[in-house]
Amino acid sequence: MRSFPFAAFALLSLASPPPPAAAQEESQANLVLTILGGTVTGHDLWTVAKQPLGVQDGSGRVDTLGLSRTISSGLVLGAAATYFLSPHLGFHAELSYTALPVDGQCVPVFINPDTMNGVQDLHRNEQVCGDISAQSATGGAITLFGGVTLRAASRRSLSPYVRGNLGVAVLSRSTIEMSGAYVVGSTLGVREVMTDRKPRAASVLVGAAAGFTAPLGASYQFRLEVRDLIVSLDRAIGPADGLGVTPHAARYYHNFALTLGLDVVLENKRGRRY
Repeated sequence: MRSFPFAAFALLSLASPPPPAAAQEESQANLVLTILGGTVTGHDLWTVAKQPLGVQDGSGRVDTLGLSRTISSGLVLGAAATYFLSPHLGFHAELSYTALPVDGQCVPVFINPDTMNGVQDLHRNEQVCGDISAQSATGGAITLFGGVTLRAASRRSLSPYVRGNLGVAVLSRSTIEMSGAYVVGSTLGVREVMTDRKPRAASVLVGAAAGFTAPLGASYQFRLEVRDLIVSLDRAIGPADGLGVTPHAARYYHNFALTLGLDVVLENKRGRRY
């Protein structure tokens, strides 16, 4: 009868293998390539409440327009690489497209009668104002930046991290220039209200991010990240003069984004076996 307890213990041992955590430590991603996409929020850019604009009939009278520009929300698409020197410290680099579409709004504050060749109320400046508001938001930035990544729980199923970023944003359009179209009979005209003689081509970018990764098998990870890209943009600080020359100054703006990524793990550090 003594053999029965021994046999029962042996069968129970075979049916219940030791937990994986006791037998092997999870692997750690050391070199990661990330394909990412997401969305970035918009924000106000600048406002000029009273922009004078001369009536085009030669009378010397002046209309008044209210002008403003905003950055609309848009997409983020890019690729990044991260290399970890230790379980917690890594360096990353990213090349991405960040949509920063510039949108314009114009409100007629005061409009004078507009006469040409005896034809009254042509509303040319009013048409210009309406065309500015009707134009689609356009523009974006190619962003190139790198920085330091600090992560925790590198061998766990959920690994949180924070990042600091420094780089450059190459802008595709001016944040100052404003012009609109008008029609007289069958003739189409365009009038420039604000001129940007030296549009900014590139801007310094700084920022921070936080997120986490989760494994999707041996060679892939899911990534969720919230980031703040702080970019210097030009803003109008007063009305343009009669030639459309606009006083402006640079200011840093926050651009918050949420991105999802797929990590391809190119190099793993295997966990220890016990």
